[in-house]
Amino acid sequence: MSKSLDNALDGNAWSVSAVMFDLNAMHDDEGRPISERRADALARVGVEMEMKKCPFSGIRHDKWMNVSALTQIAHYYNDALAELSTFRYHAAGDGKENVTWDDILAGVIDQLAGPAIYLLQHRNLQGPVPAKIAVGHKLAAGMFGVLCELQERLAMGTEIPVSVDSFMHLIDETGALVGASEACAGSPPMIRKACVALIERKTEDKIETEVKFDKTRLELARNLALQVQLGTFWDLYDRVHLWSLIKGDYRNDLTPFNDFLLRKIEHAGNDLAKMAPSKPICTVLPYALDSQIRQTLAAALNDTADIEFLQEDLNIAKDLLNEPGSAIQFEGNKELFVSSVANYLNTYRLFETELSKIEIELRGYLNYSSKPAIRLGSAVFPAPKALHWYELILGRKLGESGRLTGNSTKKSRGAAVG
Repeated sequence: MSKSLDNALDGNAWSVSAVMFDLNAMHDDEGRPISERRADALARVGVEMEMKKCPFSGIRHDKWMNVSALTQIAHYYNDALAELSTFRYHAAGDGKENVTWDDILAGVIDQLAGPAIYLLQHRNLQGPVPAKIAVGHKLAAGMFGVLCELQERLAMGTEIPVSVDSFMHLIDETGALVGASEACAGSPPMIRKACVALIERKTEDKIETEVKFDKTRLELARNLALQVQLGTFWDLYDRVHLWSLIKGDYRNDLTPFNDFLLRKIEHAGNDLAKMAPSKPICTVLPYALDSQIRQTLAAALNDTADIEFLQEDLNIAKDLLNEPGSAIQFEGNKELFVSSVANYLNTYRLFETELSKIEIELRGYLNYSSKPAIRLGSAVFPAPKALHWYELILGRKLGESGRLTGNSTKKSRGAAVG
């Protein structure tokens, strides 16, 4: 059972993105787990999982591959590519528009979200999911990881030609489709064939353009893709604040309450890059956003939001900083630090709000009520990493209002970072 899907059907807090990545207990109608080796242990009981050393050249050579999954993928491979190519055809406006990475991301997410959308549309908590839809999901899973890396680079201002060759190069560079948990996309020609269907909308079979195509698929995929793009900008911004706290300008100003906290900070710092990360480039925020929203998010990402949006957080942070019993004392420029806190919280709320607005649209396309609370999936709204440390320094958890007005972190100062 999927807890996220259960929440959706029961009217509890949920999101489409949460359901997408919470299907590890689900099977397709041929009895294979949708998540293959990432599936829950019970979902893999009695399922053939033959593993062999990969015979294909390149970085995958001699790595373990899931032969059983590949057999099923090969059976539905052409069908899945035809679906991918057909989606891309309609997304491009009958081929009249130039191909963009936005459309390519939407095409992959259309397949990746296939099982979740099927279950949500059918109000089906148990499954199974048609095997052809499950195979599309498995093919897209590897591509999705590559596209997430690509989205990060685009958000940092890197220009990447939209071509099969550039995408194939990124697959090799990122080491995608490697490992025992991967379904394995097959031979290099098979991988390239999938990339051609995705990017150039070409398959060996002619696309029947007159076949009825549900335009809802376009809207669902484009909205989910927009969430992923926004989540990428948020995650890059969050990394900047985390680095500044744990390894950068503020590190020497932090005095932990005990050695346990000190070791936690040092351990966290060891996991960060030596050089400070750069902020994302705001001029490449998705153009699918309203122009005013783009402007507001850009100001937030640059920590230049209007003071009126920051004032309440500034006042709260000033009152909380270095209160007796704080788990971590701050001994640096307090005005600068309080400003950093206020900007961070403002940016967090703005992105959560925008992502939630998109979730409401997704629910509308799926005929679900907008009333239940929203719990965004981590793939579209990565958990805030710097927030944990801001909470410890200021002695308060994030409250329901999105401000530091929640429970105290002072009661268990040593255990607060456990």
